[in-house]
Formats: sequence, structure tokens, C-alpha cells
Amino acid sequence: MKAVVFPGQGAQRKGMGVELFERYPRLVEQADAMLGYSLLDLCTDGADRLIDTRYTQPALFVTGYLGYLDHEHRHGAPAMLAGHSIGEFVALAAAGALDFIDALRLVDRRARIMAAIRDGAMAAVIGPDRDQVEALIARIGIAGLEIANENSPTQTIVAGLSAEIDAFVERCREAGTRAVRLRVSGAFHSRHMRPAAAEFAQALRETPFQPPRIPVVANVTARPHDAQIADVMAAHLYSPVRWMQSVHAMLDAGVTEFVEIGPAPVLAPMIEEIRAGWRPSAAPVAITHWPEFAPPPLSGPHATLAATLYALYRQPAPGVADWAALWSRGAGIAGWPPLEPAATPRALRRQIRQALETLIPAAASAQHADPSSHLHGRHP
Repeated sequence: MKAVVFPGQGAQRKGMGVELFERYPRLVEQADAMLGYSLLDLCTDGADRLIDTRYTQPALFVTGYLGYLDHEHRHGAPAMLAGHSIGEFVALAAAGALDFIDALRLVDRRARIMAAIRDGAMAAVIGPDRDQVEALIARIGIAGLEIANENSPTQTIVAGLSAEIDAFVERCREAGTRAVRLRVSGAFHSRHMRPAAAEFAQALRETPFQPPRIPVVANVTARPHDAQIADVMAAHLYSPVRWMQSVHAMLDAGVTEFVEIGPAPVLAPMIEEIRAGWRPSAAPVAITHWPEFAPPPLSGPHATLAATLYALYRQPAPGVADWAALWSRGAGIAGWPPLEPAATPRALRRQIRQALETLIPAAASAQHADPSSHLHGRHP
């Protein structure tokens, strides 16, 4: 069982896609007309522009989509699709959820909106796992940092303001942890992208989506897309890329072969590392994660508590008294987090999220027994 995957920003290379542009001239002409510039010129002579988000994302989308057409013509359609960050739009277009030009128009709009959000940065932490990186952020005490990408067991991406990322990288160096500042223009997949997401949501609402012909695993949920593609792709801008969990989901679904279509093998090493530590899951993968624009998918005795916790979680500065009152209602639940009433707002939100994630496994068995259910299909 085969899955085709598409890399995101950072995979671009000078000269990428040239042979594909020659093979699919009509589609390239349509893309050039929509974008207002030559993709061939961009990918061969536009080295400075090719690292600019405004141009990188459309170029990666077109070369990825044409690469997929070429692969499908030669080898047939895969059983599943997925993409990392902007690569997810390639996957959606390849699955028929979006028309090629509609998808490119969205990607172009997304790139321009994202590029307009300034004073953001990202850093890759190499070695520690996600939980260890969270603990490192808390220990260092830079409150504005967030986990942006969960790429593999030993690679986690952190996003924040430029000065925060610089300080974080320096503190990591002092602590003996390897952290590398990435060459990106913003704090992608973090709360700093919420203004961009609000603007991009309008473009998504104006775009017709079709049910994917091939399952596409979403970065936000690490589960196949359902009817709420537009909502998920708006949240995609400020939600973490859960790549490791997405690969787990494909492996659990029976995928045995991964084919990466892109300018460079960026995802393949991650997938190899993820696969080495993967163990089959008895329940739907990533059920402990949910897109933060919607309540977690719970029903039953804890649904009301989950809904109230979720409302508190959504507050920028949740109240200590409110959290303490809700904490007492779940104190008898196995795995319930300890109460830390003197914590900062960031730490309080982390406790509340832990409480929500403690409640969710109770719904996992019900969803596993009903394969037709989807992540968004059951709200309290």
C-alpha cells in the first residue's frame, strides 16, 4: 500500500521543475497567467525570489502537482496522500479536492498573506522529543514560544518573535542542545499567524471544494480530511504541523511504501526515523490532538466538562479560580493533571489542555468501533 507525500517550504531548489514545465506546457501557461510571472524564469534565474515566501509556495505547489501527474501517469494513483505544510495543498489538488487553478490561487493568496506578517522566526531543535522541547521552553522561560512542527522523534520546530527565537537558540546552545534558526520570514504555524488565517479563511470560503478521491491526511488533525476542509486549512496557518502523527496514521492504515515528490528528499529521512520507532496503534492515531478551532470530539459523561474546559482553554488568560473549579470536577479521572493554581497563564493553558487530552481517550474506542465517524463529527 503506497502513500505519496509532498514537502513544504525549505525544499525549493534552483532548477526545480524545469523538465516538468516542458512536459506540461498548457498547465504552466495557465499558472503563469494566473500568477503574473514566469515560473520557468523563477525556478532557473530567480534565486533571490525563490527564497521569498510569496514566490516559494506557488513554485513548490506547481512543481509538486506536475510531479504528481507524472508519477500517477507512470505508476498509478496511491492509496493515500499527505503534504507537509504547503505540500498539503498539493495533496488536496492531487486528490481532486481542488481544481489546479483554484488551488494555485489559494496558495498564491496564502503566500502573500503570510509574507505580510513580520517579526517572526522559527528554529529547529535537534535531539530532544516534543515533550522535552516543551519542558525546555518552560525552563528557559520565554513565554511567547510555541511548538510549530512535530517533524520526527528528534526534530521539533519552535516559532516565535525574532528576538525570542534568537534568545532561545542562544539559551539552547548554552544548555548543550542543538537549535538552528531557520531561513523563514515568519512564525509560521503559531498564534502569530492568526491574523493571516482570518484573512485567508475568506478566500477558502469562496473556493469550491470536492470530496477527495484519495484520502488526504491533514497536518492539523493527523487524520484524513472530511467535509470541513476549508475550516481545517484556515487553522492550518496557526496550528502545529503534526507530521510525525500523520505518518503514524498512514502506517496504521496499512501504508508500506512512501514516495516523496519534490525537489529534494526532505521528508524521506523523517519518515525513516518515524517508522523505526512506530508501533501499531489499537485506536485512531492522534486522537489526543484536535484542531483548536473546534471542541474535542467527545460524547458521554465527560462531554459537558470537556466543553467547559475548551471554552476556558480558548481564553487568552484563563482564570485560576475557574481552572481550579473545573479541576475539582475531574480530580477522580485517571491521568488527571495536578493542580498548579499559581502558574502563569501559559502554564494554566497547558494544564487545561492536558486535562482535555486526558478526557479524549475515552472516546477513542467508540470512534475506533465506528469507522464512519470523523474528528469533527461529534461535538459536545
